[in-house]
Amino acid sequence: MALSKDVIMQNMQRFGGAMYTPVILFAFFGLTVAVSIVCKNTGLLGSIAAQGTVWYDFWYVVEQGAWTVFAQMPILFAIAVPIGFAKKEPARCAMESFVIYMLFNYFIAGFLTLHADMFGVDYSQAAGPGTGLAMIANVKTLDMGMLGAIFIACCTAFLHNHFYDTDIPDWLGIFKGPAFVVAIGFVVMIPMALIFCFVWPAVQHAIEHFQFFLKTSGIVGVWAYTFSEKILLPAGLHHFIYLPFIYGPAIVDGGIQAYWLGHINDFMTSTQSLRDLFPEGGFALHGSGKVFGLPGAALAIYVC
Repeated sequence: MALSKDVIMQNMQRFGGAMYTPVILFAFFGLTVAVSIVCKNTGLLGSIAAQGTVWYDFWYVVEQGAWTVFAQMPILFAIAVPIGFAKKEPARCAMESFVIYMLFNYFIAGFLTLHADMFGVDYSQAAGPGTGLAMIANVKTLDMGMLGAIFIACCTAFLHNHFYDTDIPDWLGIFKGPAFVVAIGFVVMIPMALIFCFVWPAVQHAIEHFQFFLKTSGIVGVWAYTFSEKILLPAGLHHFIYLPFIYGPAIVDGGIQAYWLGHINDFMTSTQSLRDLFPEGGFALHGSGKVFGLPGAALAIYVC
């Protein structure tokens, strides 16, 4: 029994570590976006930051590049998450995951093109916030954000670990390894895409109701979110709680961090309180609990 608990804990921590792999990029890119936006603020820098100047043009280009990981987060997670799960050849597993993730989205696009009404989806509208649709590498598909990417990445890692070393006849040797895993994934993704076409619209409605609850529940919602994040910290599963909030659409479209960075100039120039301008930002304060870590550690050392 003890062994099984250890195995479960190891798997949970491995999952948490896999979630963290793409997150390590966010600090640099988030800082770069913030600096770029500040450097285009005429209220701080005057006319040099006005649109049309060389200074503005330079920082505009820098900002566009800095949005890369935030604009392509599903693809980033689809590629990075399997690196932590693959038992061998993680780089090839990442490639397989990208291909299978795109297969998944292309299959969904195919089903929706033919029978969108059957799934309760208006596929004729342009993809964007509030439509339930998103563009993934120029493919209009269901807006599943990071959750869909993480799910497909985990499926790919499972297929990779089970079929990568499968023995096949010599005359089919060209299909061994990554090609065989992708071929298996091709077959698996067809029914998977069909299932998601039926299921995901209902999940989206549930997420919308959850967003409404969090936005209207005040400190109760913030407490429930923060408590859930902290209680899962020892198991390494806290990434699964805060990622949809900070970088996903759980509370605002595009995630709290992207929303904050995109509106930072508005916040700087407004006379209203930040609480009124951006109440959803309260969910980004879960890290503030760390201020109690040092006195807590000191108390533990003193008592013990």
